[in-house]
Amino acid sequence: MTEIISDQRPVGSVRRRRLGRTGLEVSEIGLGGAWLLGRAGELPAGHGVATIRHALDLGITFLDTAECYIGGRSEALFGEALEAHTGPFVLGTKFGHVPADFDWSRGAVVASVEASLRHLRRSSVDLIQVHTPAEPTMHAMFGPGGTVEGLREVRDRGWCRHFGINGRDLTFLRECVVSDQFDTLLVFQRFDLFEHSALELFSEAHARDMGIIVGSPLRLGLFGSARDQLVAHLDGDDRRHLEDLETLLRDYPGGISTAALRFALMPPEVSVVLSGASSPEEIANVVQAVEVGTPALPADLYKAIKGLASGKHRTL
Repeated sequence: MTEIISDQRPVGSVRRRRLGRTGLEVSEIGLGGAWLLGRAGELPAGHGVATIRHALDLGITFLDTAECYIGGRSEALFGEALEAHTGPFVLGTKFGHVPADFDWSRGAVVASVEASLRHLRRSSVDLIQVHTPAEPTMHAMFGPGGTVEGLREVRDRGWCRHFGINGRDLTFLRECVVSDQFDTLLVFQRFDLFEHSALELFSEAHARDMGIIVGSPLRLGLFGSARDQLVAHLDGDDRRHLEDLETLLRDYPGGISTAALRFALMPPEVSVVLSGASSPEEIANVVQAVEVGTPALPADLYKAIKGLASGKHRTL
């Protein structure tokens, strides 16, 4: 298993991969919009705009935000950052919290996307994703007046080109994958240094030519700058697992954060790995860890990391 697949070509200093049946080619590292103003959302808007623009300057072309990130402010940051940008990019947002949390009706989908486009200052986006983890029932998704009906209306209005599904409940996600209604699959906290339970689903989605997006490769910052803050929430088994990982990766160049990013990029089915960077410096460090010319994670180390995973369901 290798980090690089045959159709990758450099974009700036970042390789790119095919986003499944969308036909889009995207940077293999994307920018997620959840932490653009710091972990508490305390920084000025200009900080977030500068982070987005720096990501674009570094060759990142896949941008991921949501209607509820940073208390609803994330989309506006992307709107400002992209307004004068003339280079290539692929932009996705999500719905599920606006106008009310987890209203999966056709009307709610249309209203949420309409509001998102206003905030993004755009007439359309490339990708609209169902925003879980509060999974809707299959009837709410696929029944009359439900989510998929709303997505089709949004597409018919020219507001988006492709649909995606997002979450971490693998049973729910599998049902969505086999429905063949979605072009992309975004999984978070199900493929990282702690666990690899999404690998089988990746194979199923890849067989249907879905684009596969890995979210939170640093597990909400546990393998990065939020380690000390988050370690207190781990149970004894997970804390020992983290300590084992840190011992295994103690001498790895770039440390556990670099290993986590390269680990997430190893499966050839993966199209893009999202970085939730919170500053221009952080996104620069991410790109430096995986840019053209950097080595893939060694196969024996990849195997050793997978061997440490206990496979149990985690809450963090």
